[in-house]
Amino acid sequence: MLLLNLAMNNPDSNTILQSLETQLAHRLEKLWRVFSWCSSILISITAGVIAVSASKDFHLTTTSRALISAVILIVTVYAWAWIQENLRFERNIRDQIDRIFEEELNYPKLKTLRPDRAKFGYGTVIILLGLVSLAATWVILVFEKTPLQ
Repeated sequence: MLLLNLAMNNPDSNTILQSLETQLAHRLEKLWRVFSWCSSILISITAGVIAVSASKDFHLTTTSRALISAVILIVTVYAWAWIQENLRFERNIRDQIDRIFEEELNYPKLKTLRPDRAKFGYGTVIILLGLVSLAATWVILVFEKTPLQ
């Protein structure tokens, strides 16, 4: 009903709103793809390191662990930066949508429904997965060198 009123009162705002909604959907899809891609890589690295560490026939050298760590850091930082950039675009798009809803439709409640205000999201999870991958890469080496009592 709100959009119908907007279309009748101001067709330009309706066109702008549709464009913003399309851009928002694109950003949300991109956020998910980056998160899914990076989390899959980090989980695979973690699983691979654990599997290799459990093997009696194969051992990772310190150099191998350092290279794996470099890959983890690069993938994690790159994905985190990409997610942050997309979140900034998403926030700007949502701000514009909020303004249209508030000024043209007299509906200020949309601001309280924003998911981009969450404190714990894709970026935080990527950092945590990166830390878990780094820990898995090095923790076995620590336990191998520590004599058990």
